[in-house]
Amino acid sequence: MAIYVYGATAQAKMTIDLIERLDIAVSGCIDKSLLLDSVLDYTVELNHRHNPEADYVLAIRNAGLRKRTFEDLSGGNFPVLVDPDAYISKHTEIEAGTVIFAKAVVMPDVQIGQQVLIDSGAVIHSNTIVEDFVNIGAGVHIGSNVLVNEGVEIGANSVIDNEVTLEADLVIPPNSHITA
Repeated sequence: MAIYVYGATAQAKMTIDLIERLDIAVSGCIDKSLLLDSVLDYTVELNHRHNPEADYVLAIRNAGLRKRTFEDLSGGNFPVLVDPDAYISKHTEIEAGTVIFAKAVVMPDVQIGQQVLIDSGAVIHSNTIVEDFVNIGAGVHIGSNVLVNEGVEIGANSVIDNEVTLEADLVIPPNSHITA
């Protein structure tokens, strides 16, 4: 398997590093603006011809832009990528295109939608639903029985207490504490 990385920013660097840790080949990077000609020695393609049978990962931090990019693509495979140093309960459901970085912990009975980014050291407790196109920053702790609606961006080191519902497209600054 080889995978194309959409995006050419810091998120792409983290994602490429993860792909290499998983011993998967990187086909190249794709971006709509040529700010960089390469990312970690991989050439950035500006005018990529989309192959609906190829594997892709969206290394785009902005949830709204990631969603628009996904909707613009017709076809393609979006595998789930999980760092070998993450702990994911076997009783967790994870949808296509989700990327989980090192030291993240996902407990039992958690549902994770498509195209979710879970950064290093994030913890998600039981009975929680994370909808599509969500960003969970590094070191975030999400309690039990939480609903994270589509497009939410949770800044690094934030804490979301038990029994909280986060409305769609909410942006939570780093180091926040959200209570019920």
